[in-house]
Amino acid sequence: MNHCLRDRLEQRLRELPVLPHSLVKLLAVDSKSPEFFDALVEVVEIEPGFASRILAVANSAVSASQAPVTTIRAAVARIGARGASDLVMALSVTRVFVPHDAWEKSLWRHALQVAIAARELVRLLPETTIDPDEAYVAGLLHDVGRFVLFQEGPEELRAVDEGSWDTPAGLLAEEREICGLTHAELGALACERWKLPDRIRECVRHHHDPAKGEPRTTLEELIRIVRVADLAMFPSALPGSRRLEDESDEVVRARLANALPALANLPSEQLRAFLHEVGERETQILHSLGLV
Repeated sequence: MNHCLRDRLEQRLRELPVLPHSLVKLLAVDSKSPEFFDALVEVVEIEPGFASRILAVANSAVSASQAPVTTIRAAVARIGARGASDLVMALSVTRVFVPHDAWEKSLWRHALQVAIAARELVRLLPETTIDPDEAYVAGLLHDVGRFVLFQEGPEELRAVDEGSWDTPAGLLAEEREICGLTHAELGALACERWKLPDRIRECVRHHHDPAKGEPRTTLEELIRIVRVADLAMFPSALPGSRRLEDESDEVVRARLANALPALANLPSEQLRAFLHEVGERETQILHSLGLV
């Protein structure tokens, strides 16, 4: 175990910048409630960085045929509350973890893909009671511990990724051996530092736990959704890897059905539409963040 690295990681967590308090308050508001739009506008209005980016996106080439908007409320309305809140959340986290090279950008790409996939999975599974926007946040932050690892121990993180493990349990064991603790544990500590809702923190902590039958609580259901999204999008975690949408229908079905057997019953067109939505939204957000 690398005790020196573990000490540095724990120090990094103590020094981790906090997320905007207004954003934490926004996460506590039900995204389906009538108050959500006004709460989102308030968050953007008091953060110049958010305001400038939201206005830029609302007045981007995509909206060129429409009249320019000059108010935050109009900009959020044009983008849509969901799109604006996704961008605000991503902007908040990129302030803390600024990606510089292809490896770090691949971590961000994977985080976004899992976030979007988690939300879309909720829509594909009508029996679930999970809020799709909560699934998005949990998916976006599920690997935040890997960002901390990259900042303090990039060589160790690469050694972990290049190890001989082939299961989530193997990954966690490799991390504990090389780093002294796992990215799931680090991520949960980061969520605690940011004072995020308990369910998000516990989902980040347990997203690699093995499934034990059908979920019995809302937290277990949220963990299942994020776990499945992570497994389905796993290839994107490594630079230069193929996207799942570039694979054959047989590979797509096998990968998704292995992650969640219920998906095996969906027609190929629906599975392809799921992957297309993930790819489209990921590209839009990465462009908005200036990461492509």
